[in-house]
Amino acid sequence: MRRFLKWAVVLCVGIFFLLWAVVAVSSVTQTVRQRLTDFEDPDYLEGHPLAAVTISASDGIKLSAWYIAGSEDRAVILLAGINSNRNACRSHAVFYLEQGFSVLMPDLRGSGKSNEGKVTVGWQERKDVIACYEFLKERGYTHIGADGISLGAAAISFALPDLPDLSFVVLESSYDTFKNAVRNRLAMYHTPHFIAYPFYLLFAVIANSPPWRMRPVDFVGMTTTPTLILAGDSEKEIPVQETQSIFDACSAPLKRLHFFKGAGHWMFLWKYPEEYKEVVLDFLDEVFHTDAAPATQESLEEAA
Repeated sequence: MRRFLKWAVVLCVGIFFLLWAVVAVSSVTQTVRQRLTDFEDPDYLEGHPLAAVTISASDGIKLSAWYIAGSEDRAVILLAGINSNRNACRSHAVFYLEQGFSVLMPDLRGSGKSNEGKVTVGWQERKDVIACYEFLKERGYTHIGADGISLGAAAISFALPDLPDLSFVVLESSYDTFKNAVRNRLAMYHTPHFIAYPFYLLFAVIANSPPWRMRPVDFVGMTTTPTLILAGDSEKEIPVQETQSIFDACSAPLKRLHFFKGAGHWMFLWKYPEEYKEVVLDFLDEVFHTDAAPATQESLEEAA
């Protein structure tokens, strides 16, 4: 009987570790998989002529993008989140065009019509941000900003040390560390975090991205670029204190933080159009019409 129990325990342990490995492989594969979508390139966006362009990142990955000329000296890069593509940024593009900006809307690698590369939750995508900046710089723009949502925001953060001349950044619903991003999503399904340990190792190998360095909270401390941080005060994926940690770590002389009351991990411009426009316009006015002001936290109400 003792021998039987011993082998039963060994078998159960073996099955547990086998399932653990299978779950890790499946999770990494699901994370880095391409999210490709085919769609037509319009000739115009809200009356503005639109050009479909291709941009090459430093590692040879080619990005499909839309370029819409507006201002001759101001431009903004718009970046969507995971499981999305440039179409999600159409409302943002219209908003910035109305303020006189030119707009560049790429599909990040492995997304939309950019059919090369893997999705790496922002790390390798930082090269896409840099390539987009260089694309605009070559066209003579002297004031270039970037506005990113979720994964797009993390990619901007990772690119900040290589883009000291960015005029401004807007980070919408960015995770503070990759570890916390994983932990929070597991908690939503009442799953203990230790389950993710082999996931991190496999992700580092398959995505060629180091989870231990994927910490936007560290990268925002390496910039003086004016920074606006936006989040919902009810996001399960990104608790308020994690967004607060990004704001506290940001070293920009001009930085602002705004929480949308009752908001989850949403597109704030869609859900709160007037509030979003007011907050971003106030920030842009500070960026372009005043010298950098002392860092303050701005929100309509304190997050609970």
